[in-house]
This record gives sequence, C-alpha cells and structure tokens, in this order.
Amino acid sequence: MSNTNARSGVATSQRPAPGQARPSSSPEPAARRGRRARRIVRLVCTDLDGTLLDSTGAIRERTLRTLAEAGRAGVAVVGVTGRPVRDTLDLARRYGLTGPVVCSNGAVTVDAATGRLLDCRGFGPGDTAGILRVVRDAVPGVALGVDSVSGLRLETAFVRRVPNTWRHMVADGVSAPVDTDPVVKILAAHPMLLVDELAAMIASVLGDRAVITRSTGDFLELSAPGVDKGEALRSLAEGRGVPLEHTAAVGDMPNDIPMLRAAGLAAAVANAHEDALRAADIVLPSNDDEGVAALIRLVLPRVAAVEACRI
Repeated sequence: MSNTNARSGVATSQRPAPGQARPSSSPEPAARRGRRARRIVRLVCTDLDGTLLDSTGAIRERTLRTLAEAGRAGVAVVGVTGRPVRDTLDLARRYGLTGPVVCSNGAVTVDAATGRLLDCRGFGPGDTAGILRVVRDAVPGVALGVDSVSGLRLETAFVRRVPNTWRHMVADGVSAPVDTDPVVKILAAHPMLLVDELAAMIASVLGDRAVITRSTGDFLELSAPGVDKGEALRSLAEGRGVPLEHTAAVGDMPNDIPMLRAAGLAAAVANAHEDALRAADIVLPSNDDEGVAALIRLVLPRVAAVEACRI
C-alpha cells in the first residue's frame, strides 16, 4: 500500500500520543519485546477500520504522507481487513493507494489499483450451504449474511440488527452463490444473544468447519478453515521473500490477533480491544492519533535510530 505524499513526526510522553509507542501490558518479557522492536522490518500489515482509519473512517494526511515515505524506503505496507472486496477497493481508490490489499479477514487478495483478483480462499458451495443450514437449525432467530467476491448479501433481520454495515444487497434466506462466485465469509448476528454467547453456540455445532472471529461487538464472522489474517501475513511475507521476523502487524480487534501472533513485531492501537492489547508487543497511539503512522516511523530504517519512541 503506497501513496504519493510524504512527511511525519514522532513525539514522546508518558501516554501513547501521536508518534509514540509504549510497551504492551503483555506478560512477554520486556527484553524480548525490545529485541523484536529493533529488528529490521520490511513488511507491515495493518488492519483498516479502527486502526489505519480514524473514527470517521478516513485516513489522515500525516498517515498518507508516512505511507508514501515507507514506499520510498522499501517498506511494504499492506492493508489486511475484514471488509468485503468492493468496500476495500472503494477506500483504496479514494486515497490513491496501490499494491495488494487483503479483504474478508484474509480470504481474498486483490490489487488495489486494478481490482484484479490475486488470491481467493473461500468455502466450497457445498460447505457454505451446509454451514448455513446447521447454524439456522442450532440457533433459532439467527440472522445471516454471505460475503462473496462479487458482493455482500445480508438478510433483513441482519440489517435491522447491524444497520451501519458495509454496502450490501438484501437477500432473505441467503444461500451459497454459484461456483464461480465463492463465499469467502459468513456473517451471523442475533437480536437477543451477545456475540460471545452466539460464538459458543455456533462453535459447538460447527467444530472445525469454520474459523469464528469478530471485528465488532455486533456480529460474528466465519471463514473457511485455515483462513485468517495471520495466514494472510505469512502468505504475503513468503511471496516477498521476507522472513517473519522482519514483519510487523498492527490491529485493534480479535480478528487481528492471528496476524499479531504471526508477525515479528506485534502492535495494537491504544483504542484496541483488550484481547488485541494483550497480544501486542507495543501499544501505539489511537487510530485518531494516527498510531499506524507512529509504527511506520518507528520501523523506517533511517528514522528509527534518530527519532525518540518509547518501546
């Protein structure tokens, strides 16, 4: 992910502020965190909503300039998001971002500039139909959606429960699209159950047929076995010949945790979910304080040695 502008700064204080990181409260030894933070980083994978994007859904100017600076320094920054393909591409084009972006929690990789499909790891049609049937039978009142390469289809009850979701079509009784349009994610919400309760019920009937996670407190996201943001980071690193110890990841929600665990340096923004904070080596300023820009400035080779940043 790159952009045509460049410039940023790093500040210091006792709390995470624009351009400053602090140690995570993770039980990992501080010496190990320090060693990881000082490694050369050639690939940064960043979540979008709640992380790279501020609370209004925008990428701020300092962050855009820092993305461009990373590109010139040879540090690849790749967005890895739970967003469907169409919304991700709309965002990338709005800000002139280029390079690959990973959508649907690691299931789909597309070229941001052209929209060309680079990789797709979804459910088989039979798998999707079976999962939808099992979940409906096990959880009365559940509201479902299916995310495929061509678009997002949500049941009316899901839209009522989660009114501000991504661009979608309403399709009650959602089912598996045709073979040429694989389902890459299944969404589930319930009007009466908390997401943790819903997750437990679905996990009890699906077992290892799906990976269950979430990027908000409103609904669950089900991916095909072996698909998550951590596998996406590993694939990106392998494709670039970058050892995992030379990667960094930053996120804010439970669906980011596999990516944080896979990366050589794991970072969470200050506004992150408590589970993501525990998985991080360092805590960055919040998304509204442009924490991703702080991380990039930290790992840029020519900046890290001369600008102050607490680890």
